[in-house]
Amino acid sequence: MCKSIIYHTLVILLLSLMPCAVMAQQNADINKPTRSRTTEKTTKKTVSDKKKTESIEVKKNNEAGAKPAAKVDDAKPAAKPEGAKPTTDTTDKSAAAPKPKPKPRKTAVDPNKVQFDGIDISKHQGNIDWDELKKNTNIQFIYIKATEGSNHVDSKYKLNFAAARRHGFKVGSYHYFTDLSSARQQFQNFISIANRDEQDLLPVIDVEKRSRWTPQQLRDSVKVFADLIEDYYGVKPLIYTFETFFNKNLGLAFEKYPIFIAKYPKGPEVPNINGVKWVLWQFSESGKFDAVKDNLVDMSRFNKGYSINDILYKPGKHKPRNASVRESVDHKDKPATVNMTEQKPKENTKSKARQSKQQQDEAKKQAEKEKKAKERNKRLADQEAKKKAEADKKAKEKAEQQKREKARQAAREAEAKKEADAKAKKEAEAKAKAKAEADAKAKRKADAQKARQQKASQQSKAKGNKSASLLNSTSSKLVQSQRNDSIRNAKLKGRKTNKSSADND
Repeated sequence: MCKSIIYHTLVILLLSLMPCAVMAQQNADINKPTRSRTTEKTTKKTVSDKKKTESIEVKKNNEAGAKPAAKVDDAKPAAKPEGAKPTTDTTDKSAAAPKPKPKPRKTAVDPNKVQFDGIDISKHQGNIDWDELKKNTNIQFIYIKATEGSNHVDSKYKLNFAAARRHGFKVGSYHYFTDLSSARQQFQNFISIANRDEQDLLPVIDVEKRSRWTPQQLRDSVKVFADLIEDYYGVKPLIYTFETFFNKNLGLAFEKYPIFIAKYPKGPEVPNINGVKWVLWQFSESGKFDAVKDNLVDMSRFNKGYSINDILYKPGKHKPRNASVRESVDHKDKPATVNMTEQKPKENTKSKARQSKQQQDEAKKQAEKEKKAKERNKRLADQEAKKKAEADKKAKEKAEQQKREKARQAAREAEAKKEADAKAKKEAEAKAKAKAEADAKAKRKADAQKARQQKASQQSKAKGNKSASLLNSTSSKLVQSQRNDSIRNAKLKGRKTNKSSADND
């Protein structure tokens, strides 16, 4: 009974207090600043509208192929009325994260304006116009990346190497040395790709980084690699590294090796590696060649007193041994601090457990990517070899066809000459025969003429003789007649005459 009375009393009291609470809330809402009321009432709607707008803009930009538009800042809130009490601001006042500073771009170097002797390339240079590159007569040598570590092969090595040699360049190969695997395994990887019978230049060991080993371990491992190279190729390899890295990690342990030093100074400052003589200086990584569109190119020059003859691959009297790889498995002169077997990083159970599935997937994707790259490289090499074989076949067929055509042309010319000679011979014979006939005819005519002349002469002579005899006879008769007349006249005159006097008369 008492409980029910108390309950009804509390209910009546609460009902009487409700109007007062509602009035107090209304007064509080009136006294609030405009921004707070607006924000509290429209926060959800604004956020949803903003998301819709952004999604629409992103969709439009994706359809148009453009980059997403920058987010537009929200409209500024209305100014606080004078005398209003400050309230808690529900908007996000955190400043936008500063944009990361862009990496300084490499200043391209015009190879036509600097003195250099050679370049080195890898897959990062992309597709190279070798015909255009051949026009640059300053290039005396080209080093091409072959391998890295124990299992990586540069996807462009075979194509670049074959193209460079085909265009008449002196070509060599280099290996990027790491401290993630043993020297022996890296050596096996390198010699499986860099055929020593095709090399024009000394092999190069590229040493640039050290993460797991101490400097002494790195020196020992590089020395093992260099010994294996010398045993297999028959020459000491070039040691490539940066000036500071050489001074800090390699030093005088490699003073008897030819050194290929990298240093990119702003001025003409030459490398200084603690008095060790260097052969080649890679002075720039920013060569801008017209033949290489995808990336800049490393450029190098010889030290004073050195030339291309100092880096040519000439095994000389030292004959390389094919058993080097097999013997290196049980290498007796292995360094004290580095095992020749595979070097694996020390991992405890916790670090091994922390290896996520995502990392394993990434490693798997990377392996698949490298596999695809190798397959693509093989396909490209096969295609190029096929094209070259077809081109050689066509060239051979064309040469044979030209040879046959030339032979046919020679035969036709010989036949034409033979026919011309026969025709000339016939014409000469006909001409000689005609001349002989003409000469015979002329002779016969001359003989006939001569005979006629002789006959006429004889006839004329005979006639002359007859006329002379007739004349003589007539003259004799006339003389006799005259004589007779004289005698007769003398008789008539009566004087005696003799024949002589008559004749005298």
